[in-house]
Amino acid sequence: MKLKINEAKVSELKKYCDNQLDLFTKEVTAICEIPAPSYYELERAKYVASRMENFGFETSIDEQYNVIAYKEGNNKSKPKLMFAAHTDTVFPIETDVTVTRKGNQLFAPGIRDNSAGVAGIILLGKAINELNIEHNDIYLVGTACEEGLGDLNGMKVAFKTLRDKIDYVIAVDGNLGGIVHGGIGSRRLSVKVTTEGGHSWGAFGVPSAIHALGKMISKISEIEVPLSPKTSYNVGVIEGGTSINTIAAKASMLIDMRSLAKEPLEKLEGKVRDIIDLVAKEDEVNVDIELVGDRPVGYLETNHELVQTATNVLSYLGLSTEGASSSTDANIPLSQGVPAICLGVTSGKYAHREDEILDIEPASTGLLQLILMLEEL
Repeated sequence: MKLKINEAKVSELKKYCDNQLDLFTKEVTAICEIPAPSYYELERAKYVASRMENFGFETSIDEQYNVIAYKEGNNKSKPKLMFAAHTDTVFPIETDVTVTRKGNQLFAPGIRDNSAGVAGIILLGKAINELNIEHNDIYLVGTACEEGLGDLNGMKVAFKTLRDKIDYVIAVDGNLGGIVHGGIGSRRLSVKVTTEGGHSWGAFGVPSAIHALGKMISKISEIEVPLSPKTSYNVGVIEGGTSINTIAAKASMLIDMRSLAKEPLEKLEGKVRDIIDLVAKEDEVNVDIELVGDRPVGYLETNHELVQTATNVLSYLGLSTEGASSSTDANIPLSQGVPAICLGVTSGKYAHREDEILDIEPASTGLLQLILMLEEL
């Protein structure tokens, strides 16, 4: 598929990107080796901000520990863009994040998800500074709190700040190839059950928080949800009890509910809450329900300029152009009517595992992809 820019320029850009692989390796290693669980991203944010400053961007770190790097546009006819890569990881602060290399692969917790994305936008900033790339106002943002119970809070804060200053958002996350243009919505509940409790023999018959919780889980597991739009639920964590011969006075669970559409997600949550209330009344226990996760649903049609441009670029580079839905930073702008997609910058596997792997060589194509998105838009 042909691009708007000529082959000679693309060839120059490809050579430039090939020459960045050693620096990419250094950057992704440096980023990964700064521990950054959700809500603890400040040190990593300081590093990212310093790199962006070196490439001529005005940088700041907000109260959520988002890094916001800005460069004024040199072509005001183009769309104003925000590239965002989340800086947080799923791993506890004490996790050994030392990076090792074997051949053309790097190994470490968080090395691909999402140290690679962060390194990608840093090198994009370097390319913008060094190459004659026309662009409108551009924001390169390292977002905090994307993972898990971070609940996309970094993007929520950054997007609230920048919404009126941008036209399109490109999140940089995931594996290279494919285009995420749909946002899977989710609602997450923390449910805490409390009772008096007591001795398992002497107080037998007193309500048990664990027994009540078990009934709730059993009834929730029987809820039928639509296959299309796909909707799911999961009780992922349960806790409670004191000993084998103690009627539990406390028990809790974390519930994850997801859907590709808003209405079935709302219906599912309603059914879950009804079950919890019903069992609480029947078993005479106290229940506290806290919303701990709220990721909105969003979708961008495939005929939109942003998706079409990404399709053209990825097709030209020989990458998959398959569309997909996922839960990424792109959810936030999509849910508020601002066009957004998510693209990966290199390949790898075992995300969210301590033996995570990143492939080095595809990062050249991943960086070229980001630069061509700028050129083509």
